[in-house]
Amino acid sequence: MKKLSNGLIKKRPRIQGAAWRRLDNTAKLFAAVSGEDLSSVFRIAAVLKEPVEPELLHKALLLTLPEFENFRVKLRKGFFWYYFETNNRDPVVEEEQSAPCRFIDPHRGGRFPFRVSYYGCRINFEVFHGLTDGLGAVGFVSRLTEHYLELKNDLPTEIRKREFSPMRADDYLRYYKKLPHKRYESRPAIQVSGEFLPFDQMAVLHGTFHVDDLKKRSKEVGVSITKYLAAALLWSIIQTETDGKEMKRPAALNLPVNLRSFFESETLANFFAVINISWSERRAPESFSEVLEAVSRQMDEQIVKERLEKTISYNVGNEKKWYVRAIPLFVKHLAMQMIFLHSTRAHTMTFSNIGRMDVREELRDQVESFQLLVGASPKQRMKCGAVAYDGKLCLSFASAMAENRLPEYFFRFLEKQGIPVELESNGISDREHDKGRYPVVGGDKNKIKRAVRLFYISLAVVSVLAGAINLATYRQIPFKWAFLTWGAAAYVAMTLRFSVMRHASMSGILVRQCLGIQAILLLVDTMTGLHGWSVDYAIPCVVLFEVAAILLMLLVNRMNWQCYFMYQIAVTFLSFVPLVFLKIGWTKHPMLTVISVVISVSALVLTILLGDRSVKRELRRRFHV
Repeated sequence: MKKLSNGLIKKRPRIQGAAWRRLDNTAKLFAAVSGEDLSSVFRIAAVLKEPVEPELLHKALLLTLPEFENFRVKLRKGFFWYYFETNNRDPVVEEEQSAPCRFIDPHRGGRFPFRVSYYGCRINFEVFHGLTDGLGAVGFVSRLTEHYLELKNDLPTEIRKREFSPMRADDYLRYYKKLPHKRYESRPAIQVSGEFLPFDQMAVLHGTFHVDDLKKRSKEVGVSITKYLAAALLWSIIQTETDGKEMKRPAALNLPVNLRSFFESETLANFFAVINISWSERRAPESFSEVLEAVSRQMDEQIVKERLEKTISYNVGNEKKWYVRAIPLFVKHLAMQMIFLHSTRAHTMTFSNIGRMDVREELRDQVESFQLLVGASPKQRMKCGAVAYDGKLCLSFASAMAENRLPEYFFRFLEKQGIPVELESNGISDREHDKGRYPVVGGDKNKIKRAVRLFYISLAVVSVLAGAINLATYRQIPFKWAFLTWGAAAYVAMTLRFSVMRHASMSGILVRQCLGIQAILLLVDTMTGLHGWSVDYAIPCVVLFEVAAILLMLLVNRMNWQCYFMYQIAVTFLSFVPLVFLKIGWTKHPMLTVISVVISVSALVLTILLGDRSVKRELRRRFHV
């Protein structure tokens, strides 16, 4: 990956004494659940009319960062919570070479919780949602774009006064009131169906509209643009993911709401709430107008200060409970992951409209558009973001699915409503509208599908041949060894289908492999007369290998060791399986079984004790909970 050195402009003086800032309530959640398969990253991109010059972009970045001093941080872990600490390094600029919104490794890129990259005419700002929300990112990208164009056009640059102090108080706590509150909706919603893309790919489809066309149509039906687009999304979900008659699950949108519009706040840290907008009736709607009416009513009921105060009360109230504050971080991490996965299943997708972007008037004609991408997640396989600029609105789908059935229906529906759209894709799931503005990521999808299909056919042929040979040569014990061949073929096929070809993390793959390999080894041993070699030696060795693999991941990604902690617990649990075999008398030589249990348990305990190097320093400095 191409990176630029930090010597392009004079380095700023090192800050003496690193200041720390506690994460706000929302940021803690994102920090706890982020990992390989859930990045918690979103992107705002500026599309210029001329190719980006990387040296100037890096200079512009170093000019922009002092204006947003709360962005000059790195993520750290305390014993009880994450926190931000002042980062004395300078960020780098990269050439985009991978899928958008990928996980931001806290040990790379100068340890900043954001990433600035470029490709062709596009400047990308990708940020970990724990650092800021859409409004904070809008301000940063606007200034970054302005500084870049100032340098490119030899215009005078002016660094504005800092807009935010890294020590400023959390506005969630500032406006917290102890109120009766309602829990978030947790009833499972419809999920977008279809074939998953490989783990390293993300499909992107942009649709650009004239704002006047949207305003005209929205005004005709008596709603705002956001209400109209949200209703169109819900209608599209229902039409593409149900039979159009009966709904076993609700179709639901997760809508972020900017709290600054209701409370006096200028913070650039996270300060938003989310609401659930859904069609939850058992019957499917007969017309779009029914959905539009339901969406408009729900947004009017939920986007009011009193309801938003209750949301703040619920979020912050849980954190303020003394027994929650006293729980160590690694336990909170596991609990928050489970809570997050449980709550996100209540939404089919997220729809975020961050409003209008702007740059200085004399620079506007050099910017073509802005784009917002929200990274997909396991429970929300497709997400949608919208941003307006210079009379046009760009609505973008980011998807982990290989099909564009839902976005295509959505854009066709709007065109039928008299709202023309111009489409652009990154070429992953839509070749027709690929304008070459994204890097080529991964191989040709059709070639991959043909290769996988051929591989499945090969497995089937091998299985049939094995059965035929076994039948012809061992009539007295039909299909004895052929069963083993069939089991191995099925295991290889499932591994390819549900691990390699799915949006799944490597640590999750390891756990599934451990289960599958143990089952196959036990099957082989049973079919050959149960001599005991699988339970005595093979399965304990597999457990030791899995423990070593998980520990290697922990060492490589020390900052986010909690991401792998649940998998380590699972592997530790699997290490006790051979003890069951010992109890029922299958194991004859238990030495290796005992060793694998001791090592896996010891590794788990050591991870808890030593996983966070900053624990002792944190406790000496402050007992912050």
